[in-house]
Amino acid sequence: MVTAVSAIARDRRPIWIAAAMTDGDRLRAEQAEKSGQHLIEFGDPAEFRLRFVVPSPDCYHQYYNVISNPLLWFLQHYLWDTPRTPDITKDIWDAWRSGYVTVNRMFADEIIAAIDAVSGEPLIMLQDYHLYLCAGFVRERHPTARLQQFVHIPWPDPDYWRLLPLEMRRSICEGMLGNDIVGFQTPEHGRSFMYTCQAYVPDVDIDYLASSIVWQGRRIQVRAYPISIDATAVRRMAYSKDARSHDRYLPNHWNEFTVLRVDRAEPSKNIVRGFAAFDRFLEAHQDFQGRVNFVAITVPSRMDVVEYQDYLDDVSAVVGRINAKYANVETGWQPIHLIMGENYPRALAAMKWYDVLLVNSIIDGMNLVAKEGALLNERNGVLILSEGAGAVSQLGENAIIIGPTDVEGTADAIYQALTMPLAERRRRAEGLRRSVENDDVTNWFENQVADMLAYGADADGIEPELEEEAPLPSNIVSMTGAERVSITRA
Repeated sequence: MVTAVSAIARDRRPIWIAAAMTDGDRLRAEQAEKSGQHLIEFGDPAEFRLRFVVPSPDCYHQYYNVISNPLLWFLQHYLWDTPRTPDITKDIWDAWRSGYVTVNRMFADEIIAAIDAVSGEPLIMLQDYHLYLCAGFVRERHPTARLQQFVHIPWPDPDYWRLLPLEMRRSICEGMLGNDIVGFQTPEHGRSFMYTCQAYVPDVDIDYLASSIVWQGRRIQVRAYPISIDATAVRRMAYSKDARSHDRYLPNHWNEFTVLRVDRAEPSKNIVRGFAAFDRFLEAHQDFQGRVNFVAITVPSRMDVVEYQDYLDDVSAVVGRINAKYANVETGWQPIHLIMGENYPRALAAMKWYDVLLVNSIIDGMNLVAKEGALLNERNGVLILSEGAGAVSQLGENAIIIGPTDVEGTADAIYQALTMPLAERRRRAEGLRRSVENDDVTNWFENQVADMLAYGADADGIEPELEEEAPLPSNIVSMTGAERVSITRA
């Protein structure tokens, strides 16, 4: 998303509003404030303008590591072990009120300051679950603001939101209804949002056919904007010097057949079940033992969160068990090669050579690994794709679809993929590649901006009309939450 937005925004010089997460961020913010400029500019000439929100480290921890992750992330990915977790204790309430609410207000303050500093009426584009309350806070102080929020992750149905106290879930819905347009990866997630608002927000009027919500005299549009990748930029990176440097040793991990996965090491990616399915495949098809390698490139993620630490331990344990079960001491073969660490060029380099790409996530807003692999692979590799991934609506026709908890079905899918006739592999691979190439990520961003510009309302703000085409603005303001870039545009 950063790559796509950067390419579009350069000519319009957006203001990006970001949380200061490190000591370096805080120092730059302090220097900017002392200079009286507030904006930090990058490039020569300056292409990017940045404003920092500066919560205290403790406040940021409560906002990000207690509420955003894991509470909201786990809830929105259906990951809680509900008989045991979550427990909404005093500590959670304190983190909500002194962390999440506070930081969202700080973002709103900084947005208002950015609005006051630019000419015209800016477009304010918020990103993801870190900023659910922000639009409502901005709307309170700036009723005519033009606000849009895009949610990159799934939106669960109303019953699951009951894991949060009513005050929290209603505040989240009402905060989101401060926007003019709320965007999701899929229409299904948008409908779940409307169901949730109907369940928990008093006096809403839901129009499911028009995908809109009327609340407090305003109509809020609910739209789907499936995100994609910048095909040109991804290809450029995959064949860059950095990526090619990995071609010297990555082939050591390949075999006659290679299964690949590329994921953050976190529970929603369903890594442990993927390995269990591979175990079952080797057990059922012993003729493949010694001939197939499973290469798993994983990036440790959010290691400040206990649940993520525990899951990484589970991943390491299951890999050790399966390798001990099947490894051949005489030939030196072991079935699973686990590569850890964040290295994007290496991941893209590996995607060129798989025979099977396994994407078995429990639930994903989209899953861009599936699209990157489909674009880059040079071996007519087969995509095994979870029906829980948002990408299934676009790529499902040419992938093998599996249920995320179906270990036996995933094992069967691995066998089907590895024994698929070449002509069928080629047909599917070409179809996947065309689908990705025809849906560049710049369209994802431009469609949102065009809808915001075309959002025309009558005097009461009840009848907006969204047109097909609208010119992009010449000046842009942008903003980021914690780890995702949110774009506030002028």
